[in-house]
Amino acid sequence: MESADNYNFSLFLPRNLHGRKNRNVILTMLVIWTVAVFGFQFLLRAIEKPTPEKSLTVYETIWPLTATTSIGEIDYKSLLNSLVLVKGKNTVKPEDQKILAAAISTITFSVIPDDIRSAVLSEVKEINTLKSQLPGAKDQQFLNIKSSILEKGNRIAEITSAYSGFKSGSLEQKIFINSLSDTYPALLSDMSLSALQQIMKLYLTHNQSVLTDTKFLGFPFHYFYTAVFLLILFICLCIIYNILVERRLEKEGIVE
Repeated sequence: MESADNYNFSLFLPRNLHGRKNRNVILTMLVIWTVAVFGFQFLLRAIEKPTPEKSLTVYETIWPLTATTSIGEIDYKSLLNSLVLVKGKNTVKPEDQKILAAAISTITFSVIPDDIRSAVLSEVKEINTLKSQLPGAKDQQFLNIKSSILEKGNRIAEITSAYSGFKSGSLEQKIFINSLSDTYPALLSDMSLSALQQIMKLYLTHNQSVLTDTKFLGFPFHYFYTAVFLLILFICLCIIYNILVERRLEKEGIVE
């Protein structure tokens, strides 16, 4: 009588030739998968280089001028645009958000005329008051407050559009408006803004290489490799494993 023990399989202690062959196939597949996954990441790290965004170059060109030149005499719109682009990133830490908002407010209220500044500050104060009421508001009251905030934001956008340089209704304009605060440093040289240079470098510098810059089937190559190719490779390895095992079983005359 054939023992049921003949059908047992141990990956670490194979009992016969079939078991050893099966183990070797499995380990080979694991090695291929490991190299494909982790080897690519090591390669990516090895050849990548820190590359600044265009906005960082613009910022680093203009920012030093703010120490010696009046804000109105420099390209403050490009400077504002660089700050707003960083402010809109969802990876920015809350404390960094506050510093960016303070810098945006300082620049904005330094370049707009006094009469417009008073009107904008009044609207900003009212928006902040309305926002503080949102957590306790319900139903129609909540909708009314949201509507009032939107109206006041549109009013600010209309008043400041000539000075901010942002297109009406654009995402940048919305971020710009939400960044304005009625309390802000008097000068960009204020110590509260000393970390701004590091913040801009942190969020506007990215590691890039030929693997991230090359496009393949419309995707950056590193994205295609990790999101598409590795999935296809895994499926192919499973198919190959089954084919090899079937051949081994057929060769040894083992019938399921």
